[in-house]
Formats: sequence, C-alpha cells, structure tokens
Amino acid sequence: MYRFLILFSLIFSATLLQAKCDTHAKKLVQSYPHQLSGCKNNKIFWRDGSSMLYDDGKKETFEKILTQADIEDMFTHSYKNGRYSKPPKNYDPGRYRNDAFFRKMYGNSAHAVKKHLTTINWLGQKIQVTTVNHVHKQLQKVAKALAKYPKLRKYLTPIGGTFKWRKIAGTNRLSVHSFGAAIDIRVKYSAYWRWSKGGYKYRNQIPLQIVKIFEKYGFIWGGKWYHYDTMHFEYRPELL
Repeated sequence: MYRFLILFSLIFSATLLQAKCDTHAKKLVQSYPHQLSGCKNNKIFWRDGSSMLYDDGKKETFEKILTQADIEDMFTHSYKNGRYSKPPKNYDPGRYRNDAFFRKMYGNSAHAVKKHLTTINWLGQKIQVTTVNHVHKQLQKVAKALAKYPKLRKYLTPIGGTFKWRKIAGTNRLSVHSFGAAIDIRVKYSAYWRWSKGGYKYRNQIPLQIVKIFEKYGFIWGGKWYHYDTMHFEYRPELL
C-alpha cells in the first residue's frame, strides 16, 4: 500500500508538470505584461524569476474553490460583458481569487500596497488607487468617460471606498480593496447580498451604461455575481 501511494504521488506530480498552459493562463499573462513573463509546464512565471503553480488538478466544491482557489480556479465561471440578468445560483465570475497571486502582484501587506498608491480625481472627489498595472490610469479613463453623462453622477459619488486593507465581510479572505485595485461607487443606490432581508433576492439599480464603461477599461462588476455586490468594481482584465 505504501509503495502504491508513492507511485501515485509520483504519477500525479508528473502529470502536473506536463500540464499545458491553457488559453486562460495565456490571457492572464497578456493582461499583466508588467508583472508576468509567461506560462510553462503548469507554472505562471513572474518577471522577477519566481513562479507559481497554475493548476493543482483538484476539482472542488463551490465553498472550497471560494476559500482555496488556485490560479486556474479563478476562471471557473466565465464573465460575460454587457447585458446581464439574475445570475444562476453560486455563479460568481471573478469572485474566486488566489490570495497568494494578488499579494504577489500588489503587495503582501498594507504597508507594501501603500508604496504604490496614488491620488486621482474621481468626478471631483480625490481617491487613492494603486499604480500597479496602471490601474490608476484605467480608472481615470473610466471617470473621464462617465463625466460625459451628468445623469449618472448620482450613482457614482460620493464613493463607498477604494483602498482599505481588510477582509471580506464574514470571511477570512482579503478584499481586492486591500490592493487598491477596486472601487465601490455610491452606497445609496447599491445592493449587497448580505443586506438582503427576508431571504435571498437579487436587486440592482445600477444602470447598464455604467457597467459597460467600467468593463471597457478592464473592471468587472460585482452585480454579475449570484452573491451580488452592485457597488463593487475591480480591475480584472483577464476575465474580460
């Protein structure tokens, strides 16, 4: 039995090493060219020479993927641009995140992340976002595009927040806000699944026009998650 376990372990390890980098891995590398250099033999390579396992080969339940996602798991659900409808149960494209990947990319502590923050103008409000991956420039483009539509301003300002090193409510997982790569627009017109009273019910007041503009510049929207968060946008160009 012991020999069998050793043999199985060797075969499993060899399979992982031989695994090909799929189209999702290639899109990931293309989306973060300043950070990533390539994917080979089931590993994502960073420009500093380090690497991370792409796919651990495990197919887990919803809860395990949510809490223990590898990099490949981040593509479990496809994010669909443009028009939306009520998401199917537990369909959360972009909500699965590999914590080590984001810590490596943006900073492993609040102090490390703060080194890369800058202040930009968001429709007259000064906000802090990261310069890593030029997120600040992309969000500034979003603001410039949205400024052309005065009727949308009431949904956009004052914002709910940008950078804050914190865990997602009710979890031990870091929020993307911890990395300065997310923005919550105005809370007054927003809905969040944890606020739902009397049982789960999908709600949204955010106009599609706002969603499309954010998506154009690399931001996904939390309103397309079953566990919806309609104020939330985060920079995830690999999913678009």
